[in-house]
Amino acid sequence: MLRSLFFAMRALGLPVLALLLAVAPARAQQSGDGAKQKDSQAARFRLAQRYLDADKPERAIALLEDLHAEHPSTSAFYKKLKSAYEKQKRYGDAIALVERRMERRGRSPALLSEKARLQYHGDAGEKTAFATWDEALAAAPQQAQTYRTVHGSLTDARLFRQAIDAVKKGREALGKPALMRLQMAHLYSLTSQYERAIEEYLTFVKNNPDRLTFVKRRLGRFMKQEEALQESIAATSRAVREEPMQRPYRELMGWLYLQADEHQKAFDAYRAIDRLAGADGRLLHSFAKQAADAGAYRAALDAYRLVRERHPESPVAPGALRGIGRMNERRAEQSDDTEKRQQWHEKALDAYRTFLDKYPEHEAYPSVLRAVGRLQQDVLFDLAAAEKTLQQVAERYPKTRAAHHARYDLGRLHVMRGNLTEARLAFSRLAERLGDSGDLAQKARYQQALLHFYQGEFDAASTLISTIAENTDADVSNDGIDLGVLLSENAASRDTTGQALQLFARARLKHRQRQKAETLALVDELLTSHPRSPLADDARFFKARALASHSGRTADETAEAYAQVALTHPKSPLADRGLYRAARLQETALDDPQAALESYQRLLEDYPGSLHAADARNRIRALQKETTSETDDAPGPAS
Repeated sequence: MLRSLFFAMRALGLPVLALLLAVAPARAQQSGDGAKQKDSQAARFRLAQRYLDADKPERAIALLEDLHAEHPSTSAFYKKLKSAYEKQKRYGDAIALVERRMERRGRSPALLSEKARLQYHGDAGEKTAFATWDEALAAAPQQAQTYRTVHGSLTDARLFRQAIDAVKKGREALGKPALMRLQMAHLYSLTSQYERAIEEYLTFVKNNPDRLTFVKRRLGRFMKQEEALQESIAATSRAVREEPMQRPYRELMGWLYLQADEHQKAFDAYRAIDRLAGADGRLLHSFAKQAADAGAYRAALDAYRLVRERHPESPVAPGALRGIGRMNERRAEQSDDTEKRQQWHEKALDAYRTFLDKYPEHEAYPSVLRAVGRLQQDVLFDLAAAEKTLQQVAERYPKTRAAHHARYDLGRLHVMRGNLTEARLAFSRLAERLGDSGDLAQKARYQQALLHFYQGEFDAASTLISTIAENTDADVSNDGIDLGVLLSENAASRDTTGQALQLFARARLKHRQRQKAETLALVDELLTSHPRSPLADDARFFKARALASHSGRTADETAEAYAQVALTHPKSPLADRGLYRAARLQETALDDPQAALESYQRLLEDYPGSLHAADARNRIRALQKETTSETDDAPGPAS
């Protein structure tokens, strides 16, 4: 290669060679000067940015004006200078800058839209700005990008209705009714035209069913507004009636009902989808989990049952069977009727036992087996059977989460039997096994604190409770917090004999061991012997709880005991809770809506900040509606 170059140069002759040697340094000098110039521009641009960051805009603008004057085609200099003008509200200078750019590049829709936006914010007036936007639309009316550009400019100026008009013009001019459909839907939502918004979204998901999740996210921003939710439901219902085979419509319908907390209607929608799609129950199963998380246990139970009925061989069938058991448990917890609670618990046990028979190799088997043991312990009170079941979980599946919970339940079982030493050892070992971290470990620590409390070791109990409270990651139960408050409030009363607190502790232990008569006797002794004790309100509330679990006591007696807490201790933090529970019993177990109404209303009047206030208002509305309905249905006087 070098030899070829040498012979070529020799052929050209010495004069040409001399000329080339003279030109080379000059070009190198020019290249070096260009690099230095670019470095200087970059340094000045960075300096301008530093001035802007330091809140010295005038210095920055001076630098940027020089840079733009020297290099008007450089977009970075143009954009930064225009932005600086805007921030200083120098709209006239910004408009002049845009006009100079238009002189070089032409009156494009983008530059005209930018000028219009600056005019709108400046002193030119709305009329002038709108005329410029119209000019932008007319600059290239057959290009879709024109309407996107004008839409963006109008939206930036928060002129949403004008942006809608611009897109409508584009659709008409181009003959494209689908132009910017998502943008239009969003604009309709921003202008509270919710029915039109949902119509745009419905057409979009009809043609793009895989984008339904995206549409839900978009809609979710507005669904907290009742008007938006109801208009969306109405429009979607109409679409479903007109095109019942469109799955995206039905899915959106079900989702909207979930947002409105109308879970039974949502279930109807998902049930129809499941039949329409010929699916394997996955969508129904997913809905059931959402309903359960929202506390809509009846709808969740219906969905789980339907999965089992329609898709017994589906991969989600085991989960549905387990869900049936869980929802029966949740419904039992919601009921104030002893007989109904027993029925729900029996159904839960039946579902769990069916699961164990049908799916012995399923990954959830240990958890379901533990659920059976827990119900045997806490509902059937068959401690021998519970111990056998829970030990089976702990021994056969030692490293599972279910095994840890089974060990926790076995500790509680020792307490129920009165084996407090074994219980303390079980909870201590569990906490140690779990590394003293996590919710279950903290619950085990709480149980240890309770054991100290039962045995009159109040200082030790306080120490453990305070340790649990300091662990902000732990899901400490309300009972744990209540125990800490109880111990701290009554610390002063223990400087003598501490008899009241000891009686209360013994009553709590007897109640846990299902020794009901002994429990009530100890509480009555406390209230008789220490009527002015700070524990009196706690004792009365606890007595009502004991009566509620006593099969020999009436619901009327229990409701009266709860109501007595507020009557005797109106300033107690337990007063509102007592009134609420009394009202619930009056409404459900006693079927006395008038008494329940009076209790709910008293709760709102005396304790407006109660955590139960919102539910009390809902119950009042429901009861008043039922009363009105019964009055309307009543026969008139005989003629």
